[in-house]
Amino acid sequence: MKQKIYHIIIFLLFWFCGVAYSQNPKADILQQDLSGLFDNLSMIGILGEDCSRIDIHFTKVRKMDNREYEIKGVSRTRLSIICPFKGKVCIDSISSDFQLKSECTKVDGFIYGHYSFTEYGDKRYSGTFSGAFKQGYRMNGQQIEKGRNEIAELKWNLSEYRGKWKSANGLTKVCSWVDEIIPDTPANFYLFNDAGEWVVSPKYRKNGWENLYNAYHNETLATDEIQKAREVEEQEWWVNKSQSCKVN
Repeated sequence: MKQKIYHIIIFLLFWFCGVAYSQNPKADILQQDLSGLFDNLSMIGILGEDCSRIDIHFTKVRKMDNREYEIKGVSRTRLSIICPFKGKVCIDSISSDFQLKSECTKVDGFIYGHYSFTEYGDKRYSGTFSGAFKQGYRMNGQQIEKGRNEIAELKWNLSEYRGKWKSANGLTKVCSWVDEIIPDTPANFYLFNDAGEWVVSPKYRKNGWENLYNAYHNETLATDEIQKAREVEEQEWWVNKSQSCKVN
């Protein structure tokens, strides 16, 4: 009789733990393949105290385990130096108590973690990115997808990577990139125009930002000049750039 009661107790304990686990949304999220949250991300940011422009694109993502993902991508500095990189993101925590939902926005929470990416190729230009990240997500049925925000006026980062870049010879620079508003910038780095768009100030435009200004904010240019600048901004510059560092 005692043995039967013991088996019943053990069964109930396993059942209770199973129910508790299945009702833990954070554990459920980690079990899923979250590659889609990082795949094909395009971000823009700053490198160094002079706020040089840097563009980042994630090209391939692969789940290694519930908290670690392998990332391959390409960086572009001042529109001229292009370097492929590879590394990983590691998930540290998940916030599931934040919600913003409307016709144009949907975010159920944020995933927080840390990252380390190493550029490869020409040592004159390559280095290592490291720091902390956050990524907004939304629930689409049982699937986890990137958070959605179509209201630019919210000035809201759903993808944010804040950290540093260290060159092969040990030189370290601040390096942050996002999908919306760049953090860690000087107060005079940009201004907001009447449309609520951020525009890099003249002091920093020479550091890779001139083309972005010409493409969308320079009203003194001719139509063909504006179009040429926009083609540079809207091209898929990361395609076929996965071999080694190069200068355009």
